[in-house]
Amino acid sequence: MRGVYQLITNPIERAKQLRETLVQGDTVLVVDFSDTLEGQDSSKVVELMPNVATGERVFRTKVNVKGIDPLASGEYKVPFFDLEQKTEKEIEAFVNDGEFDFPLWFKHQPGFSMKRVADYNLHFTFQIGGCNFHDGSAEGGCWYCFVDDASNNGIPGKGKALLEIDETVRSMISAREMIREFYSDKAGKEMDLRVLRCSGGEPMIALDWILNLWRQIGKGKGTQDFVGQVDTNLSTGPLVDYFEKEGVFEKFSLEKLAHYPVKILAAIKGTDPKNLEQNVQSKTTLEIQRYSIVKLIKAGLEIFPQIYNPNPETLECFLSDMDDRIENFSLKAHLGPLKLYGPTRERLAAFAKRNHLDTEELIRQKKAEWDENYKRGEEVISDYVRRRHGAEYKEVSRADVVFRLRK
Repeated sequence: MRGVYQLITNPIERAKQLRETLVQGDTVLVVDFSDTLEGQDSSKVVELMPNVATGERVFRTKVNVKGIDPLASGEYKVPFFDLEQKTEKEIEAFVNDGEFDFPLWFKHQPGFSMKRVADYNLHFTFQIGGCNFHDGSAEGGCWYCFVDDASNNGIPGKGKALLEIDETVRSMISAREMIREFYSDKAGKEMDLRVLRCSGGEPMIALDWILNLWRQIGKGKGTQDFVGQVDTNLSTGPLVDYFEKEGVFEKFSLEKLAHYPVKILAAIKGTDPKNLEQNVQSKTTLEIQRYSIVKLIKAGLEIFPQIYNPNPETLECFLSDMDDRIENFSLKAHLGPLKLYGPTRERLAAFAKRNHLDTEELIRQKKAEWDENYKRGEEVISDYVRRRHGAEYKEVSRADVVFRLRK
């Protein structure tokens, strides 16, 4: 099976194509979550949120750390970790050790309180409707992506919507009030909504729109305490250079974005060339991945490396190489677990059908492979961080780790 995967896209050329549909004037093409599995999963706790101008369900409020949420803990049947009864040290350790430590990314933002970390746990998320690793086919893009193919193909129409900047800001302000009332009524708890997340797809294709969004947030009323997260698949560093040269983006767009309280989820998709290509089914390279990381750091943006499906045999070499280039890189890197969501199964089924493979056997093989890579990968990174930094993996909050580029 390993010999029949395809390198379907050139991510830079594909991004140029997607740019034509993803950004139209003052609007960006986003996913309408109404009929998606992402939407169904998100709405288990809090219903999908509308664009207040159109009613389209283009925002979701995902609960990241289930244990610290009084409603999600019950829905997902995990013990409730009552922040009011815990010390700040206990809270920080608990969130650090979870599947998603996102709330702690904002530890050093003005107004952050460890006792109020749950205010950063719900992300108000919109999703760019196209990915440059994806060719628009039923089996394109990252093998393990939980986004369905229709949401990633960049094609306007059913399942997509056009979103304006002003609509985004007004919708989050409205959602914030709804969240406060919802948690007060349902759980008797105070809860706030502070994090605006731009996911995808590949948000960097719409960097100019995102920059203008944060410009409006920065000068608006009722938004001064908003913070942000922008995701990237680390394939688009050269694309930003190209778009700036061509005048599509302003010069120094990333540097200008760095003036705002925005953190970057930097999705590392491979630890060696073969591992990277097989994961994403795209003609990207480790060099482009590294270049994109360094470009973000040089711009002054704080990145949080999230490694997906590493090759355990090359993970230590990859971490060592990155540490030699970027001080403390491995101390801030986490492994992301993979799950077999519906879209993942559908992608594997389409691949199996085209290659005359047994669908269930392929799914079983891939799940076993991903689980093993995650398990062994955690062993590798734990041992490496202990030896390199004298610390335990996930012991240090990532917001406390400072990157410095080595000469």
